[in-house]
Amino acid sequence: MGLFWGSTKKNEKDDDEIKYNEETTIPIDLQDYLNTKESQLSNREFKSLLRRQSENVKTAKEAELELGSSSNVDNVDNVDNSMNIINDKDGNKIEIPKLPSSISTTNSMKMPKNYKSFEFEKFRREHNEKESILINCSEIQNSFYQCLGRQKLWDRISAISKLDSDECTKLADFFIACTDIQKKAFLTFDYSTLESIDEMKSASNKIDKIFNKNFKNIDDVREKENFLNYTKDLRKEREDFFAKYNK
Repeated sequence: MGLFWGSTKKNEKDDDEIKYNEETTIPIDLQDYLNTKESQLSNREFKSLLRRQSENVKTAKEAELELGSSSNVDNVDNVDNSMNIINDKDGNKIEIPKLPSSISTTNSMKMPKNYKSFEFEKFRREHNEKESILINCSEIQNSFYQCLGRQKLWDRISAISKLDSDECTKLADFFIACTDIQKKAFLTFDYSTLESIDEMKSASNKIDKIFNKNFKNIDDVREKENFLNYTKDLRKEREDFFAKYNK
């Protein structure tokens, strides 16, 4: 049902200047118009409709005021909590951001389980199979670099022309053998499927320990019996590892 009142021309006054009935929160001129006309609704129904409309408007205004008030409080609290105020040498106040404290950092980690998962993912990225192999073989690699540093250019050229490998060449071969053998050992331990930092550390240490026990240089790697002993030790350590971690 459409209602029209007053002039059809546009009111020159702003909407903010319209006077409202405080009890019904509807324009006074509309209220006066309704008072002089007969409605199709009964008096009881009409009053009920006005009451519901008034309550809806009042509730909406109260909610808007509460939202604005809470937002202002939150903003002030956030500013107060995130800023420090200090005085410079001239006495002027300067606001600087607060650094997170150890307590706030700890509180932000509400679930230890999530933090443990984060630690594990970080460790797995930094100690993946390739990195762990290089760490285990790093002593041999370092010895090779030191050998090159001691060797003169002419000695390097002479070593290339000789049939027998020199010390540096043997160290280079030993380093390559170390990475190749340990790569296969990591696959044997199913390193990429391990589910905790403790398991990964244990597997890496066992693999390195077995390698160092059986091979001291490239000649040991080429010795068939040494390699067979290494294979036996690796199999035994793998079985013990799987039994310990229920694999």
